[in-house]
Amino acid sequence: MIDALRKVIKRMHYPLEVMLTCVRWYVAYPLSLRHIEEMMRERGVSVDHATVHR
Repeated sequence: MIDALRKVIKRMHYPLEVMLTCVRWYVAYPLSLRHIEEMMRERGVSVDHATVHR
């Protein structure tokens, strides 16, 4: 399991903290992926909603 997680993290284009924040917002609140994209842009991180979906 840990080897699989390492492979996933290695392929990530964004820091783990950014992706975990997006996932946390998506799960905790009734937000669309486009809302999350906009919220991240306000914080200076350019993330496409399709990237968050993956």
